[in-house]
Amino acid sequence: MKTQVGIIGAGPAGLLLSHLLDLRGISSIVLEARSRAYIEKRVRAGVLEHGTVETLRAAGVAERLQREGLPHHGIELRFGGAGHRIAFEQLVPGRAITVYGQQEVVKDLVASSRAGSRAYVSKPVV
Repeated sequence: MKTQVGIIGAGPAGLLLSHLLDLRGISSIVLEARSRAYIEKRVRAGVLEHGTVETLRAAGVAERLQREGLPHHGIELRFGGAGHRIAFEQLVPGRAITVYGQQEVVKDLVASSRAGSRAYVSKPVV
């Protein structure tokens, strides 16, 4: 298989990079030591920052994220026996974090790569 870019690791970053390269007409292949089932089920952090959500939307891979993700416009920290709200909407208007597991992002990106011209190759660990 001939490609312009080789990407090691089918985590959210590697898969998104492959997708973004494809949008610009650059071929890539993602090499991963684990199986597709493993990378799609591996539990990862579940909070996406605003910029990440916007990047996924711009890349056209956020349909399920927009439908199932839970936006949060603030958080509460508890210390000293009291709750202290950090209101994102007051500090950075128009910004939020979204609760959506990174393994769900991986599923969305793998599904997108299977539909397009990008390749995902699982290689056993030697």
